[in-house]
Amino acid sequence: MQDIKSEYVITLAKLLLKGAKDNFIDFTSTDIGIEINKSQQAASKVILELQELKYVERVKKGHGYLIRVTDEGLSVVKKMSEFLYMALNSSPGNVHFNGALVSGMGEGKYYMSLDGYRKQFEKKIGYVPYPGTLNIRIVDALSLENREKIESFRYHFIDGFSDSKRTYGWVKCYPVIINGNESIRSDMLILERTHHDNNMLEIIAPINIKKVLNLKNGDNVKVTLKTSENMTESYIIN
Repeated sequence: MQDIKSEYVITLAKLLLKGAKDNFIDFTSTDIGIEINKSQQAASKVILELQELKYVERVKKGHGYLIRVTDEGLSVVKKMSEFLYMALNSSPGNVHFNGALVSGMGEGKYYMSLDGYRKQFEKKIGYVPYPGTLNIRIVDALSLENREKIESFRYHFIDGFSDSKRTYGWVKCYPVIINGNESIRSDMLILERTHHDNNMLEIIAPINIKKVLNLKNGDNVKVTLKTSENMTESYIIN
């Protein structure tokens, strides 16, 4: 974990905006103080610290100095930019959905039996689903809110296809955990075409989840969607 003062990053960014990436520029500590809302003395201290860290380089010119950002300083700004981008666009480690188990309309069993889907499931998510889906009706506002933003999470895409009878829509598969049981592989489905509204979650697995977990209609079910990604480097801004 690298410790970087916010005033360092801001000062380096201000210098880069003034053209100090490729050239030495005439930018005094008074100028910098105005840019970062600090006194001339405080700004001068920041510049000296940046120079000690080899983030900036200065050369004498008359009674003052010219300054530029070094490759090391540029690297710091780039890494911070990447870190902030990841922070703004990352998803939480786990997203939870709470619901009650309900009966389906039998559609899941039919669709899971179609070769056009089955072959893709086996190839893309690593298993052939049990014929049928576990249907869970969302019971709280937070779960519904999470359902509304599910498109921002990672998924496996199952292409739509056509046969001699009709055309079938695409399917998005989101890896999930049911009731904390990580030994059972399962996925939440988002379908291009469905009769359900956003209050309903449809879950598939290679086994009969309802039977294995001894679930019955009306039981509370917790669905956990894992969305975390490893970050190789982090920063603390003081």
